[in-house]
Amino acid sequence: MFKKAVVLSASLFLAACSAPKYTVNPIQENEQRKEITIVKDDATRAIFLDTMQEWCLDNAKRCTLVPDGSHPNPSELTLIYVSRWSWDLSTYISDSRINAYKDERKVGEVEFKAPDTINTDKWGDDRKRILMMLDLLFGKQTATEAHSKIESGEI
Repeated sequence: MFKKAVVLSASLFLAACSAPKYTVNPIQENEQRKEITIVKDDATRAIFLDTMQEWCLDNAKRCTLVPDGSHPNPSELTLIYVSRWSWDLSTYISDSRINAYKDERKVGEVEFKAPDTINTDKWGDDRKRILMMLDLLFGKQTATEAHSKIESGEI
């Protein structure tokens, strides 16, 4: 009986350690622009692009959308994104990434991962999590602040 309790406690502890998390390398302020090009990812759910465009409006950025597979002007700040949803009683973002490029080099990136564990923090508000990705990418929030919001259930 004691062994079962130890194994169950250890597995719950490990699952709790597997909470969703953000990793970020923000765009430096001197690389940020008011004009942004977004390369649409046809394989990603529409909510992702819709939320990115909402963020642009809320942050006074002029975002130009180009089709999937396009090669935008290299001198423009360009965002390329991809996201995948998983299902476990309901859908949730399991992993997402936004890469920022300018002058043919990566100038920033942000990633969100929600491990497929019993940790209930994997379910959250998709829109808020995408908005947080952009805030992180543009240096408006820190990863520590984002993780606190996940733990509190805010996002």
